Amino acid sequence: MFDILSFTIFCAVSAIAYYFVIRDRNQRVYELAAKLPGHDKFTLLQSFLLILKTPRKDYISKVLGYMRNEYPVTKIWLFNNLLVLTKDADFINKVFNMHQTYNKPDIFYKGFMTSKGLITLAGSEHKRHRKVLNKAFTSKMMQRLPEIFDEKAKKIIGNLCEVEDRGEFELLNYIGPFSLETFGKSNLNYEIDYHRSEILDAYDRYSSVAVDYLPYSMMSISKNLITPTKLGQRIQDVFQKFDNYFDNVIKSNNQNNNNNMLESTAIDILLDPKNEFTEEEIKDELIMMLLGAFETSTRIISMTLMMLGMHKDIQHKLIKEIEEVYNLEDTNAKFSADFLQKFPYLEMVIKETMRLFAVVPLVARETSEEVDINGFLIPKNTTILISIYAMQRDEKYWGSDAHLFKPERLENGMEFPHAWAPFTGGSRICIGYRYAMMAMKVFLINFFRTYTVNCSQKFEDIESEMTMTLNFLTGYKVSIHKNQ
Repeated sequence: MFDILSFTIFCAVSAIAYYFVIRDRNQRVYELAAKLPGHDKFTLLQSFLLILKTPRKDYISKVLGYMRNEYPVTKIWLFNNLLVLTKDADFINKVFNMHQTYNKPDIFYKGFMTSKGLITLAGSEHKRHRKVLNKAFTSKMMQRLPEIFDEKAKKIIGNLCEVEDRGEFELLNYIGPFSLETFGKSNLNYEIDYHRSEILDAYDRYSSVAVDYLPYSMMSISKNLITPTKLGQRIQDVFQKFDNYFDNVIKSNNQNNNNNMLESTAIDILLDPKNEFTEEEIKDELIMMLLGAFETSTRIISMTLMMLGMHKDIQHKLIKEIEEVYNLEDTNAKFSADFLQKFPYLEMVIKETMRLFAVVPLVARETSEEVDINGFLIPKNTTILISIYAMQRDEKYWGSDAHLFKPERLENGMEFPHAWAPFTGGSRICIGYRYAMMAMKVFLINFFRTYTVNCSQKFEDIESEMTMTLNFLTGYKVSIHKNQ
């Protein structure tokens, strides 16, 4: 039987042996990493502190603080994991379009707590899901969406009468239901009143819960092991609400025969036996697709309204464009993809908001093999951490006023088009990016035909935090008044 000294010696020898085994196994990684600009290997303590002690509101500044501006890439270490950070547009575009960087790293994406959805799937499984689900977002399917968006926008804007001329209110309480209702009708064949619904509450809390779980997922601690903790209870509560909602969606669709529909919606495709999706795959895809619709449309519409409430000259110019289009058109003209092309300034306003406030500020890819990217040899199984937020605010691409809200900068196109990537790019670009742009345009046109918006907060006082998405710390508060 070991005494304490013998046991201590045994543990020390084992640890040293393990270190040299890992070191030998990763010798090529260390060899290539030594040639990359950046930071030396973090100690175990530094890695723990970076993960556990950084407040959410400091995540972005912490990452940006490690970046070396004189190089396109910067290396850092997290435990034994090599991370390559970048905000370089050309490097990022290559990463988005190379087959060797197709997959996403588990070290970050386990935090989503779903493994069978498009956001987290890898390799051939991702390609199979993407190929099948693309059918829900074809050009033909897009043609039926504007009228749905218009119907739901008018409903939500009608509800705004309860807060007009009554001071500032929280936009998310109204824009959130719009995002859920449009996706519910257009892709789930399912309609309920989402205002103050359980699923609205679940999605509102999901991102913060997911990012709080991220440190545990990075240390491979299953969410089941933290169930007794407060965080575990928050996770359980959110996923119980997901289960309740999507069980009802699936039950409703199984009871109704949608076979006579000309085009299949996302839920039709997922439930079609020919596509051989498992129950777990169906649930995970639904959670992630509705998350994408909720986070993108809700945050960007809310941010855009705040920007316009702070920049009255830009708001007046947008309202003028909308009025001019409707002066030339039948005021009851139906929304269509062609009709939405008549609002170029609106598109500039939305894109400038998305540039300044990248809804997904950080994304990651993983190398499946050793690969040369713009002269930098990146080892196999390296995480490439991409700061969309930093790239889209970089003066190198956007000028000395990159930190300001100026839609006019997009008037003649973009000098560096790869430096604008809020939906990422390449074959893993957001599957619903056209859906999101269309929904946002329809809502904002309807809104400014009815209201003007004011925001008392100053642009320079905005503080953000990073959950799974970018979030304004002080909320999304505006006041509204009927158009004169």
